[in-house]
Amino acid sequence: MKSKEILCIAAIALAPHIADAQSIDELYLAGKSEGLVTWYSVILGDEAARPLARAFEARYPGIAVDYQRGNTQANASKIIEEAKAGRPKGDVFDGSTTVVPLLEAGLVEPWMPPSALTIPERYRDPNGYWSAVLLEFLTVGYDADVVAPDEVPKSFEDLLNPKWRNRMVWSISPGLTGGAGFAGNILTALGEERGLDYLTKLKGQNITARSGDGHAVIEEMAARRFPIGLQIFNHHTFLERAKGNNIQWARLEPVLGFSNNIGLVKGSLHPNAAKLFLNFVLSPEGQAIIRDGRHIPASDSVDALEPSLKKGFRVNYVSPVTAAQKMAGWQAIFTTIFQ
Repeated sequence: MKSKEILCIAAIALAPHIADAQSIDELYLAGKSEGLVTWYSVILGDEAARPLARAFEARYPGIAVDYQRGNTQANASKIIEEAKAGRPKGDVFDGSTTVVPLLEAGLVEPWMPPSALTIPERYRDPNGYWSAVLLEFLTVGYDADVVAPDEVPKSFEDLLNPKWRNRMVWSISPGLTGGAGFAGNILTALGEERGLDYLTKLKGQNITARSGDGHAVIEEMAARRFPIGLQIFNHHTFLERAKGNNIQWARLEPVLGFSNNIGLVKGSLHPNAAKLFLNFVLSPEGQAIIRDGRHIPASDSVDALEPSLKKGFRVNYVSPVTAAQKMAGWQAIFTTIFQ
């Protein structure tokens, strides 16, 4: 199945599998008999994943969490290969686009727990294949010790000011967190004709290219090598300020948003424990652990440590399916113009 055909899944699927007849107590009894849930995750262990696992085990004694960390592609490949070999091990997966190849392979079990109802509809699949766990917002960052308040960019047009020529940095690594994601956001916001015109003008600003993602870009700013960084994670400014670096973010709308998404592996060995774990991660208790791990929780019931990181600005949200459909084209346009 081609990635562009993935949307057909939602169109032909049955009604959303949200909170079936099993109660949480019934899931716990069934999950306890299974005794284990295996979680293939991209979430950093010490920050949030291990605290989530420990809290779940304390809440539901008798069910252990086997947390295994890998990147999005590696986790999807592992689940697919295990299924082909007839030896499934993973029960729960997460990642920004992990769900896409798993949908293509028919390896996602549609189900949404009661706690998913606190996740805004735009951040979960209407047919229950995935829900956002945490949110990421990519925008423009600046060194507030160098950029005066009246110089802070307030629109994308402001980035074309000659004063910023040779003074901006971004990542050229593929994906939403690099320059291709910036290009995609512009093309979506302005339309193809105006967007291409803008990007062509932006090329004249001679933006410095770096490998890595938004974290690498913000490190360049913290080192005082550049006053402006494009495609930085807005919550990373919160982390940098905690280190004493006066890095702020500009609300250039729309802000590009995407999410880390969680779902169930179809045909897993521990389906009840997996459902119980999914409900816990998306619950206020689980989302508070995500927040305390210095991430932005997806649930409306739990704010970010700094609320302005999550609300008060317009978002161009790119779902995992949209990313699969659009990313290659955005990358090609970015490469043609800037590389």
